[in-house]
Amino acid sequence: MSGSIARWTALVNPTAGRGRVQRLLPELRAAFDRLPLDIEIVVTTSAADACDRARECFADGGGVVGVGGDGTVRDLADVAVTARGTLAIVPLGSGNDFARHLGFDHRDPLRALDALVDGKPISVDLGLARAADGTSRRFTTVANTGFDAEANRWANTVSWTSGATLYLLAVLRTVATYRPRPVRVVVDGHQWEGRVWLVAVGNARCYGGGMHITPEAELDDGLLDVCVIGDIGVVEFVANFPKVYRGTHTSHHAVTMLRGARVEIAAVDGSDKSPPAELWASGERVGLLPAVIETEAAALRVVVPATRP
Repeated sequence: MSGSIARWTALVNPTAGRGRVQRLLPELRAAFDRLPLDIEIVVTTSAADACDRARECFADGGGVVGVGGDGTVRDLADVAVTARGTLAIVPLGSGNDFARHLGFDHRDPLRALDALVDGKPISVDLGLARAADGTSRRFTTVANTGFDAEANRWANTVSWTSGATLYLLAVLRTVATYRPRPVRVVVDGHQWEGRVWLVAVGNARCYGGGMHITPEAELDDGLLDVCVIGDIGVVEFVANFPKVYRGTHTSHHAVTMLRGARVEIAAVDGSDKSPPAELWASGERVGLLPAVIETEAAALRVVVPATRP
């Protein structure tokens, strides 16, 4: 791997992982220094700064190492696709769901640096989500609307905890007020309609720090996996929700799994007075429904561990 790209730029998000990166920065620098590679380490000041520096690196023919969480990786992946560059990852965020699917051990994130020496570049799919106003966002993991979108919105306002603990707290808070809403889901022309707790469209298997919402999703099949959780009571929803961490929720009678290259989601006029439904993708708000989510097959060139099949 080291011979294919002459120079790397490691773009470090110091705020990732609720301060985890900042604490590990000395150890991270030492780990990079031990590699037999030409690597420049840059601590970025913002997401825009990281993207600008990534563009410069790719324009010079170099590779980019994204050091941070799913948000950092999402932003840099978008730049990498446009520039046709190669992205490597050091998963130091609070969720690291995309890195998990790629085969990285989120519990020992610095081992990801080994992939720069003996790993391999592969091409993987990304998702492209477009909201009602035309706003579009590429995403690496899952696009979602409904209960989990509201939980995601609240979780983004919290700084005192992270990862699976944060998302569980967000779930408990949201379930007290959220109720299923009527939506229409069309996957490659096939329609499903009904009241839902959530609709999740997975490019990857996980979101929310290890929740296997679309457990059979693959990053190289050119398809999106869709999980629809229909209208069940609050108690039944809460009792079964933990199954999502193992991916066993798919056998529940209220869960419908779909698969396709194009997914359309629209709110259906109902009698409730709920605010307009939002679409989120890889932890970022895209906009209001109706929305269209499509796959970009083999769009991203990314470095994975040598042990990945």
